[in-house]
Order: sequence, then C-alpha cells, then structure tokens
Amino acid sequence: MARSWIPGHRNHVAEITQVNNMDILVTGGSGTIGGYVLRELLGAGHSVTCYSRTAPRVAGVTFVQGEIMDLDGLAAACHEMQAVVHLAAVPGPGRATPEQLININVMGTVNALEATVRAEVPRFVFASSGAATGFSFQKHKLTPQYLPLDEAHPAEPQDEYGLSKLLGEITCKRYSDRYGLQTVCLRISNNWYVDRPGAEVAVSSGWAQKFSVEELWSERYCKTIEDAGDWPVPGPPPPEKILWCFTDARDAATAFRLAVEKDCIGHEVYLITGDDTCSKIESRELIAEHFPDVPIQKPLEGHASLWSYDKATKMLGYRPRYTWRTSDFQTWADAQA
Repeated sequence: MARSWIPGHRNHVAEITQVNNMDILVTGGSGTIGGYVLRELLGAGHSVTCYSRTAPRVAGVTFVQGEIMDLDGLAAACHEMQAVVHLAAVPGPGRATPEQLININVMGTVNALEATVRAEVPRFVFASSGAATGFSFQKHKLTPQYLPLDEAHPAEPQDEYGLSKLLGEITCKRYSDRYGLQTVCLRISNNWYVDRPGAEVAVSSGWAQKFSVEELWSERYCKTIEDAGDWPVPGPPPPEKILWCFTDARDAATAFRLAVEKDCIGHEVYLITGDDTCSKIESRELIAEHFPDVPIQKPLEGHASLWSYDKATKMLGYRPRYTWRTSDFQTWADAQA
C-alpha cells in the first residue's frame, strides 16, 4: 500500500491507492453486528484482526484481547494496519449510566482515533447510528422537517446514546481536519439479524446474549412489526420513533466493507438503511397518520424506507439487497401463525 507523510505534520495521512487484501483492525468485533462485519471483510479477501474483550466466533480472524480505553494497547494493535473499523461501544441507553456511556462511547472513539493516527493508519470507519439524528430514543416527540430523512437533516439527539454518536462524528471530522485522516461515519440504524446463521452468532455475545434466535425474533422483530411491544429500556425504541427504519445486518456489513475499500477525501457521514420499513403498513399511510404535515421530497411507493441512503449509493456504491419480508425470520414467523 502506498503512503506518504508530510514533514512537520504529526502522523499526517495521505490517500489510499490500494484496497485489495487490506490489513484491517476491527474494534468490538465480537459484538452482535461485529460477526457480520468480520465475515464480510474476510469474504472480500482482507486480513482481519479483532480487538475486543472476548474472542469472536468467526474463523480466520486474528484476535487481540484488549480494552477500548487502553490507548497504548490499542495503538499497538493498530500497528501496520491499513484501516480501522471502530464498532466498540455501549450499544444503547439503559445499558450503562449516562456518564459511563458517554465516557466509553466518546472517549473510546477518541482513543481509537488517536491510536489510528499514532500508528499512521490512513483510514478510519466509525459505527455511528441513526440515533445521532435524534430519531431513536427521543424523550419528546420529534417531527422530521421533511421525508425521507437524509444526512442534511438537523441532528437533535435527546438521549445520551444519540449524543455520544453525534459527538463521535464531530470528533472524526476534527481528526480529518487536523491530521488528514480519512474518516467515514456510518449511521447504521435498527440492524436486524434475520438470517439464521448470522443470528445464531449474533445471540452468542453482546446485548443479544440473553436471547435464543427464536426469542430475539419473537420479542424484538414480531413485536416491532405489529407495533405491539411495551418497549422497555434497554431495548428497541417504538417503530414510530425510529421512523420505521429497518436494516438487514448483512447490508450494514456491506456498507462497512465499502467504506473501507472506497477512497474518500477527508470526512463523510452516511445514512445506512434497508429499502423498506419494518411495518406492514405502506409508507404513505404511515406518514399520513403520524406526520401529515411533513413534506415528502421524493416518491415513496409501497413500503419504501423513510430514511434515504442515496448519498451512500452515489459515493460508496451501497445498495441494500435484503428484506425481512423474504428472510429466514419471516419463514419462521409464518410457521408460527
């Protein structure tokens, strides 16, 4: 891989000219979404190292045990890498005190960025969240200014998790501006594990560890589709709060691979979502009932997503391939009816 360093600039990072067979460090790769990301990167021919507290259940990955708050250990793990994918985080409100969540999610991201720069790694991909927009765990009703939502929409998080992700994005931009580091922030939103092989790995660690695959599908996804949950914290927000967003974890993993492989200049933020909603009700009907005065900026036919991934398509080549409506989950759900 070609790199060039500008004299007088501490760890200034230049453009990447090679994306094949990259050496990639993934923090938090043993978490629920981590297995999908590790498999996607391995499948594309990259050499992948997982830096996390526990070993991932994915063959072919080099494992380095460590804490995201250990800057020296993290910097050592970044040595000779060509990209860092930062997944490690508290995955939502209610899973730690607000102070602990902010510390781990924000300072952990600062550590990951600092380690990346110290090790002269040119590219950093950050797992942000749709919660950074405010549409996830808001305390008071938040009405979109327009639909579908895109990256230009004002971000107004009302909770500590969404705030931590927005602060992470801002910090990424600071490192891009200061050091020339290429930073890509992916606002992944409402990832579902609807393929049985992937779901079986996902429930082996992280927040989903207390579920079997069937319990995950029943207690999370079926309730969301029917809007029939009591939505405890920690747990998923009501579907209206997330604007009925749905992302298949396999598509989210593809977005991480594309963000690693595609060249960018400086700093970018992308919304990553699926093609459709997590509702059986068509999108225009949902808008008419819940947000009748919100302008619609593009045609929304059928169950089209109320979140736009157009920027990711244009700049990364991202196009979702999966839907829960034709998944292992739906086959299972139909059999229960």
